[in-house]
Amino acid sequence: MTVSTRRIPVGLLLAALGLVVTLGDAFASGPCQDRDGDGFGLDCLAGPDCNDRDATVHPGAPEPCNLRDDDCDGLVDDAPACREPAIDRAPVAVPGGPFLMGSERGAADERPVHRVEVGSFRLDRHEVTVGRYRRCVEAGGCTRPALPTSHRRPTYFDDRAFDDFPVIFVSWEQADRFCRAAGGRLPTEAEWEKAARGPWPGTREYPWGDDPPDCTRANLGGPEGCVGDTDRVGRRPAGASPYGALDMAGNVWEWVADGYGPYAASPARDPRGPLRAELKVMRGGCWESGASSLRVSCRKAELPAAWADNVGFRCAYPAGGGR
Repeated sequence: MTVSTRRIPVGLLLAALGLVVTLGDAFASGPCQDRDGDGFGLDCLAGPDCNDRDATVHPGAPEPCNLRDDDCDGLVDDAPACREPAIDRAPVAVPGGPFLMGSERGAADERPVHRVEVGSFRLDRHEVTVGRYRRCVEAGGCTRPALPTSHRRPTYFDDRAFDDFPVIFVSWEQADRFCRAAGGRLPTEAEWEKAARGPWPGTREYPWGDDPPDCTRANLGGPEGCVGDTDRVGRRPAGASPYGALDMAGNVWEWVADGYGPYAASPARDPRGPLRAELKVMRGGCWESGASSLRVSCRKAELPAAWADNVGFRCAYPAGGGR
C-alpha cells in the first residue's frame, strides 16, 4: 500500500473544521515576543522580525538608503530612490614593498608585529561573485558550491538576481581551482594583509583606517546588523582599502593560500604558511562578524574542506598582466 505524503494546507484544514483564524494565529505557539515594540517578532500576529532590537527594521518598513536591510526582504537599499555604485571589475594594483603585519592588540596568533616585504601583484577589487563563479562551472572548470542557497535566501547560486553577490559554500580547494582557471591564484596571507592595510609604516586597524566599522563601510553584525546575509559586492566604497579593494572587511570570510601557522617562522620576504598544515587561513570577517574580526590582522583557521554561508574568496594575479 502506498501512503500519501501530500500535506493539506493549514488554512484549508482549519476551514474544513469551521475555524476562522489568521495565518499568524495558525502558527503562533505562545505569547508575542516583540522586544522592540514594532509589532513584529516571534509568535506575533504581524509575523516574524529580522531584527527585533530596532523598531525601524521590520517587514514592510521604508528603505531610507542607509546601507541596511530595513524591510527584511534580504536586500539592501532596494527602493527606487536608492542608487547603487557602479562595479569596477578591474583588479587593483598592489605595489611591492614593506608593510607592518600583525597586531599587538589582537589574538596571540597575530603576534609579533613584524615588517614584511612582498612583491608587486594585482588583486580582485571585489570578492569573486556568484555570476563569475557560475560561468566557470558552466565552462567545466569549476564545481558547484556545496549548497545553492544563502543564509536567508532559498535560491541564490542559480538566481541571476544575485550574480553580483559573493559566491559562498565553497571550500579552499574550490577557491584555489577557480583562481587558477582565471589565470591567478589565491593571495598569500601577507599579500592579503598588505592589500587591506597599506604600505609601511601604516598601522591602520581596518581597511579604511581606525574608525570603528558600521554599515556604511562593511556588511557586518549578523541578523541584527546590516543585512543578516551576504550583500552585493562593491556597495560600500567608504570601506575601500588604501589600494581600492572593496569588502575586505565583512560580507564573507576570504580563503587565502597559506596553511595556518605561527608568524615566528615566517621569512621577511614573501612569507608563506607551512606546507603541511592541516588548516588553511581565512581573512576579513563576514556578515556575521563583530568589529574585532574585521580588523586587517585578524586570522581564522579552518579545515580546507570546510564551506559555509559566510565564506568566499578573491584572487591575486601577476603584476602588469591581464586577468
